[in-house]
Amino acid sequence: MSPVMASIGLPKETAVAFIFGFFRRDYGAAGLFDLQSKGLLNPRQLTVAAVTLTIFIPCVAQFLIMKKERGLKTALLIVAFVSTMAYGSGYLLNKFLFVTGIL
Repeated sequence: MSPVMASIGLPKETAVAFIFGFFRRDYGAAGLFDLQSKGLLNPRQLTVAAVTLTIFIPCVAQFLIMKKERGLKTALLIVAFVSTMAYGSGYLLNKFLFVTGIL
């Protein structure tokens, strides 16, 4: 996931937070907090990571419920759409914040 993280302006260490976020969203947020506490994320990166993680793939429990209620094909389509939307939002937000210099 390092190339994906780099393309939205995040250090490679944030990939771990996103992987943990797939298992439980609060684990991902805790990972971002740890990275920020260590000084690995600046305010722009923390904002991009938090927004992207919030929109990111539903956790495992949510995926299993979607699979049960909607079927595997629909659940996978939802995951693909949401992943693309989260990545695109993070990419655009990073570019916007970088160009405007807001953070």
